[in-house]
Amino acid sequence: MSCFFKEYSYGRSEFMKKRIRVLSCLLLLWLVNYPVSFSNGAEPAYPIKFATVAPEGSTWVKRMRAIDKEIREKSGGRLGFQIYAGGIAGDELDVLKKIRIGQIHCAAFSGVGFGHILPMVRVLDLPFLFRNYQEVDLVHRELQPFFTEQFRKKGFELLAWAEVGNVHLISKKPIRTVNDLPGLKVWTWSGDPIAKETFVAMGVNPIPLAITDVTTALNTGMIDTVYAPPLGALALQWQRYLNSMMALPLAHSTGAILISSRFLRKLPEDLARLLRELLEKDMSELTTQLRDQTKEAVDVIRKSGLTIVPAPEGEALNQFQAIRTVVARKLTGELYPKELLERVYLILKRSNN
Repeated sequence: MSCFFKEYSYGRSEFMKKRIRVLSCLLLLWLVNYPVSFSNGAEPAYPIKFATVAPEGSTWVKRMRAIDKEIREKSGGRLGFQIYAGGIAGDELDVLKKIRIGQIHCAAFSGVGFGHILPMVRVLDLPFLFRNYQEVDLVHRELQPFFTEQFRKKGFELLAWAEVGNVHLISKKPIRTVNDLPGLKVWTWSGDPIAKETFVAMGVNPIPLAITDVTTALNTGMIDTVYAPPLGALALQWQRYLNSMMALPLAHSTGAILISSRFLRKLPEDLARLLRELLEKDMSELTTQLRDQTKEAVDVIRKSGLTIVPAPEGEALNQFQAIRTVVARKLTGELYPKELLERVYLILKRSNN
């Protein structure tokens, strides 16, 4: 009899879970097509449906809400954002699909997302490519006109670079050398060729997952190592499951705000110009703010109990930097043309002279 009730309860539980999943999907479809007010004030004449995986309360989303308020004021209420934060519209690849069918108009993408639109831009996410923020800013500035033209050919407008930041390895076991990686259960963002090839070059067979599944995977022990900017790790609370963070950045993750060219063409010229000007200005300010807050985030991570593993030196550092050469060679001709990689190297070489 007790077995019967256990089976009955389990079956009922599974039935309820399925109902909840179905209702959640229906709710999301309704929100995307008939959104309630996620933004400030009355419905604008030209609402921009904007998606991001950044969670509510994060610096990213706070800034987007401030931009929404400013653009409504300066447009006389004609233009504004409807913001879908925290992955409510899905992972970046889900959002990309929604943009292509017109359900979402605009989004903040990391390399994983915009790399599916324009793979060559992932050259900026090569491991151990940049040594400092000055190099990052120089390469972004010099290549922005080129990438703007390339995105336009794909049906998207590059409104602004949007900093994701330096990405660090955060793990249960300390990582001091490349030889510490094999044997770890390392997460890689599903559909990210740069991360996959980077970890393979380090002797790891990574576990691909959508970013929305990482917390569950950490909680169950499916993975024990992630990569993220410190602010992102804190916002997603990943540090609660881990013990150490490598001070040497794995890479600098480039982000961008992209909007459907088809949607942008529908805007009156003055509103399109206002949108571009405000996002360019505000994303530049946000980049400065995020870089300052990253230092604070590292302190918070340390105080939460994680050990910050000092950056390697000498031969250990050379081994990490050699990974870039292996990955860059592997992906040349597959992800980006050789000429673009050489152009990036030339800019970096010039900045060091």
